[in-house]
Amino acid sequence: MAFEYFMNMEKLSLTIVNNYLLYMTDNNYEDDVFLKMDELTNNIENGFVIITQLSCFFESFLNTIINACIDYNGELLLKCSVEEKIELIFMHYKKDWAVIKGQNSWSIYKKTTRVRNEMIHFKKTYIGDGSGIPNFKLGGQWVADFFTKKNMTEMSNGYLRLTELIAASLGLFIFKDIDIFEDGLVNYVYDEKTINIDESRYK
Repeated sequence: MAFEYFMNMEKLSLTIVNNYLLYMTDNNYEDDVFLKMDELTNNIENGFVIITQLSCFFESFLNTIINACIDYNGELLLKCSVEEKIELIFMHYKKDWAVIKGQNSWSIYKKTTRVRNEMIHFKKTYIGDGSGIPNFKLGGQWVADFFTKKNMTEMSNGYLRLTELIAASLGLFIFKDIDIFEDGLVNYVYDEKTINIDESRYK
């Protein structure tokens, strides 16, 4: 029997996040004022990959709902913003997504998005004068506190909680143990009403 194999971007992004977390540390300070150049550089490099992949993870999650759960085969909805996609998805399921906006996981999404956007659209940033690098802000966040292993772990967990909350609100399921390459019987997020398989494998 032949299978059709597909790549799951959600799993790929989460795998990358977990791999890059291993290289991060929690101590960016040289002393109470100045930052360790090497430590900070390492944490920003790895942290930037993490928040970029978390963004990919979340958008892939929404796209999977649109493609697989709603069974939409066009391109127009996939070009909408994240918030527009969420509104359309909740509208389809006749649910109100206002409750999502009040959750800490949504605040985490908004915070990381601001940092990511400022870095992607980076403009010259004045940091300060002196004999060392003082703490400074990117996207409204102090880099010494934002780009740490502990905080990046919290950001990752926040994104996972956000997707779990959205799925639960819509009556959808998440296949947490899915492989990056799967035989196509199920996606990372799925609607059990649209698949005809043994769902006990995936819950």
